[in-house]
Amino acid sequence: MRRILPQALNTLPLFMSILFVMFGCNKLETTTIGNELIPNDDKLITDTLYLNIDTRQSNLDSANLDTSSIRRNEGVCVGAVDDPLMGKTTAAAYFQVLPQIFPFSFPVSKDSIMLDSVVLAMSYIGTYGDTNAISKVEVFRVADPGFSPTKSYRISESPAFSFAGKLGETTFTPAILKKGYKLIYKNDTSFNQLRIRLDNQLAIELLNENNVTGAYKNDTTFRNFLNGFAVVPDSTLSGNGALHYYSLNISTSNLQLFYRYKKRAGGEDTTVTIFPFETFSGKTALANKIHRTIPSTLNNSGEYAHIMTAPGLSAYLNVKGLDALKGKPYIIHRAEIIAEEAEGSGVSNILTPPVTHLYSLNNNGQQATIPFDSAFYFNRISFDFNRNLFLNGITQSYSGGSPGFVTVNNQKLAVYRYNVTRYVQNVINGNTQPRVLKIAAPYYAEFAGDNISIAPLNGIAAGRVKLKGGAHPTKPMRLVIYYSKP
Repeated sequence: MRRILPQALNTLPLFMSILFVMFGCNKLETTTIGNELIPNDDKLITDTLYLNIDTRQSNLDSANLDTSSIRRNEGVCVGAVDDPLMGKTTAAAYFQVLPQIFPFSFPVSKDSIMLDSVVLAMSYIGTYGDTNAISKVEVFRVADPGFSPTKSYRISESPAFSFAGKLGETTFTPAILKKGYKLIYKNDTSFNQLRIRLDNQLAIELLNENNVTGAYKNDTTFRNFLNGFAVVPDSTLSGNGALHYYSLNISTSNLQLFYRYKKRAGGEDTTVTIFPFETFSGKTALANKIHRTIPSTLNNSGEYAHIMTAPGLSAYLNVKGLDALKGKPYIIHRAEIIAEEAEGSGVSNILTPPVTHLYSLNNNGQQATIPFDSAFYFNRISFDFNRNLFLNGITQSYSGGSPGFVTVNNQKLAVYRYNVTRYVQNVINGNTQPRVLKIAAPYYAEFAGDNISIAPLNGIAAGRVKLKGGAHPTKPMRLVIYYSKP
């Protein structure tokens, strides 16, 4: 069983399936290349050309190299996965909470408060991996005074914490997280939550602070008192494990201090004080560290290309013989790189294929769009003044980043088709030079010139696929060109 984040996999549009059938029958797509390329003689020969591709496995896009970071309004990842093919992944979240107002005071006199419990709650939004796996997380107190809300933490970075200062732990499955929890202080039920009961010593400390000289005076004094939580997965796994995703950008993600108090009319009542993660104020820090351990034995002969969502693995492609087509009187109806998942790559029903993206490398070796084809899948939408980045829409139905699927020997295998029709036509026409290409599975797709996709292509760390490379003996990765010539 599995559950994937909505952004992790997109459904392949219908017309891409139609193209698959058409090309499987060696029929040609109607060209939109300019009429000036079509000769007056209508006696054209149509044919199909296959060009071999050299594939080279990248090194791990480790946290030291990956620029990805999780923004406050995006899902954080916590968990551990043990992939028998591509190694182990662990993910931990670090964040701060604050009182809702400053200076803060409890709604009733402290003398009348009787402590009940303190709970850290995180809103659950999905799982990548084995949904039957039993997961365990532990909560620690962040001890790093430099953990700052003004810094954007890469997925390689995290604040320091002490294992000696454990505040709590819990064990769960996704079914438990989705189950309704009856709130004791009001007639309501909360669903889709990770709830971790913390040590009552923290609750006592929270009750003992004041708003004059203590933690509740302002946000700075509170962060000095409680500089955040580290939510860390236990490395002991059930099955292949799972990565769980949580939104802190929801009102049900917070620190909850439950207590009883004496009513004036007699008796007791139960209530809660909420300390939320401040999404929009920018006053709380956030980090989501993700660590990959890739086996040193991973094949790099060119027979396979291993692709993992950031921070992960990618592959470089060099199309052989493309340069030799320059000057040919070819009319390209369709040119596509076809990459197929290898059989027997293991647990693909749990560790599922990601959305990929095909980049080219410019003269500076930077990730760039595919020349000429990019006009049909790369759409500039706006500019983010906070990050100084151009935001772009990515049309996966054109670039082929979303996989289609075929069944081979009772195995459901992913097939990626990357449209490079106009790029190939312009190489042949001498308008551009052949480039090294790159298949990756990014979180956000990043390009040279401070360009980035407006939305994530995948959930962070969610997705992997073992593709047949250019040296595969039976079905190598290849560039297929459907063309006409006089």
